[in-house]
Amino acid sequence: MDQNNWETETQGELGYGELFSKLWHRRLWFIGAFTGVLAIAVPLALIKPPIYQSDLQILAESNYQSKEITNGYDNQYLEKQFADASIEMDYATQLRVLTSSEILARVLNKLGINSPQESMALNKLGLRNLEEDSMTEILESFRESLSIYQVMDEGTESNEETETKVIQVSYFGTSPTGTRKVLKAIQEVYLEYNLEQQEKRLRDAITFIDKQIPQARKELREAETALTRLTKENNLVSPEAEATSIKENIRRIAQERKALQAQESEIIGNTATLEAQLGVSAENALALSRLSQSPRYQNLLNDLQKIEQDIARKQTNFTSNNPALQNAIKERKSVKDLLYKEAEQVLGKLPPNFSNDLESLQKQGQLVESDTEIAKTISQSQARLTGIQQRNLSLAETEAELEQRLIGFPELISQHRSLVQESEIKRQALQRLLEAKQELEIELSRGGYNWQVIEPPQDGLQIAPNLAKDLLLSLVVASFLGGFAAFVKDLTDETINTAKEIERRTSLPILGTAPGLSISSSNNLLTRLPFRSISSDISSLQNVIQWQPFREAIDLIYEHLKLAYFNAPLVGSALKSIAITSAVAGEGKSTLALGLALSIARDQQKVLVIDADLRSPSLHKSFALTNSSGLTNFLAGEISLPLIHQVSLSGASIDLITSGTMAEDPVKMLNSSRFERFIAQQKENYDLILVDTPPAIGMVDAIKIASICDSSLIVSRLNKSKVSEFLEATVLFSKLNVLGIVANDSQDVAKVYGKRPKYLLPQQV
Repeated sequence: MDQNNWETETQGELGYGELFSKLWHRRLWFIGAFTGVLAIAVPLALIKPPIYQSDLQILAESNYQSKEITNGYDNQYLEKQFADASIEMDYATQLRVLTSSEILARVLNKLGINSPQESMALNKLGLRNLEEDSMTEILESFRESLSIYQVMDEGTESNEETETKVIQVSYFGTSPTGTRKVLKAIQEVYLEYNLEQQEKRLRDAITFIDKQIPQARKELREAETALTRLTKENNLVSPEAEATSIKENIRRIAQERKALQAQESEIIGNTATLEAQLGVSAENALALSRLSQSPRYQNLLNDLQKIEQDIARKQTNFTSNNPALQNAIKERKSVKDLLYKEAEQVLGKLPPNFSNDLESLQKQGQLVESDTEIAKTISQSQARLTGIQQRNLSLAETEAELEQRLIGFPELISQHRSLVQESEIKRQALQRLLEAKQELEIELSRGGYNWQVIEPPQDGLQIAPNLAKDLLLSLVVASFLGGFAAFVKDLTDETINTAKEIERRTSLPILGTAPGLSISSSNNLLTRLPFRSISSDISSLQNVIQWQPFREAIDLIYEHLKLAYFNAPLVGSALKSIAITSAVAGEGKSTLALGLALSIARDQQKVLVIDADLRSPSLHKSFALTNSSGLTNFLAGEISLPLIHQVSLSGASIDLITSGTMAEDPVKMLNSSRFERFIAQQKENYDLILVDTPPAIGMVDAIKIASICDSSLIVSRLNKSKVSEFLEATVLFSKLNVLGIVANDSQDVAKVYGKRPKYLLPQQV
């Protein structure tokens, strides 16, 4: 697993217990920071000068917030429309103005402070930080002593705060009477300033209105002139009324034309019926009716009929070439011509198809009296129809003229409305200006409304120092900084302090934890146990190994190994050699190797310990053994087998091979095939082989030895191993068969044994 990712995943797993444990571990840092803060804060709290506070409350209202309304416009409206926009009236801006340098300079002037040399007089008024070099610095110091804010009303029915029109001014100083005098001067300056600003706003507003009135009058005249021109050009008083009248006329004409069209259809139908009855067209019937009143025409018509009868008889008796028949035909043509001439004289112009209708009448006979009446009726209907058509045509022309005229009215109405509206707006604007000027002049003559002082300044009350509060705050700050210092130290400390931290740093199992205890000198043990650097005292290592809490912890580690590995099927038989290493020197791997070997020996197992630390061997010193026929001598070929020493402690015996004489190239010797073959041979003779290796970081010896052994074990000393070194070691051994990690020098384990002394047996040496 990647180191950074793993740390991110486990970052939030710290519980409160471990946080307090870290704080207790760094208690000296906490105590140092805590006492240091208190050493500074407590004297400062005791020597603080007294601070007094005096308050002033002013009801700050605008001069225009009158409830009187004139001509529909109240004074607040006049203010918004015509007052100087550069002078803000909102309370946030007002508060900034009241703390401006100009206003504060007036206050100092009223107090008699006009120069830095006179600033020492403020000492009697309780102003702090008097050692100033310029008026700017004095003003800034004066401003820092003031607090101005808008009072909020919390309300009675709800918890919501509402803004009031009350401004509170608080002054902080070192003199109770001085604070009242300063607020009195501030009160006078604020009231004078308010009246000045109100008068300035009124005069500026009136000046602004005076500039606007001539322009408003000019614009009104222009709008009225444009409206008059429009009505004269179109000869209209009201385009909307005229358009309505035209629409009404068009509607009436449409109704009349619809009635005429109905009459026309009725006459046309009746005329067609009469024409069918008569057998001739309406025009020819009318012509024949008029001709029937002409005697000459009737005589010629009778003669024509007689000639037709004579021709008919002769055609039956004679051939077509008979002279008598030919004369009769000529006579018929002559009479017919006379008949047509007579008809033209009577009618003026012959109607269409007159000759055909005349031939039909010749065959039928002359018109009877009833036919004549029908013809007259047809004639009257035609005359009436012509009149209706003429009326309809006249109405259609009138309707078209009105519709054409109506097309231009929308634009005309729009222009008229726009000009009327513009004129009205200009008139109202002028009226408002005149009314506003009159109202503002009245307000100016009244002199405005002064701000009201509802809480006058009193002698200041002492508000500081509050010794109990300051001391409590000092304790809180000291505790916070102490905890901060402890946790900063813990964060910057790279060492591993607890076994739980090892669990968070790696996925390898924790096989066990060895105690670290302070043992009295009567027991003849090390002052700090168990895994300090081995001293030159030969009995020290033996005493540690035989110390009962240490033996109990190592026995527990061995049992974990047995349950997890040695007793597992197909695993215990293959797990015959273990390389024991650590990240750096001094973490107790050699002591652990011997202690674990004794635990295995007490379990009636045959165990071999090999000191493979060819660079800095130590096991032979612990038991005062010779080191001339050890591992290096065997690997160099000087001897056929290394000398195996038998060591007995607490009734148990283990075999030990020392490192041998110092080698110039330890890596070369460890790479020798003799070493690997030797380990393989000894697996047949022993139940378990423990190999003590050099530290893993900075040299390849431990990796080489671990690759030859069946598995490996990493030892890490709490409060000594650095996180970076520990993680580097686990990464180096990540591809090897690592059984787990042993954490030693644990004070937590030491406390556990210390709470159970009745379970510990007397020390045996």
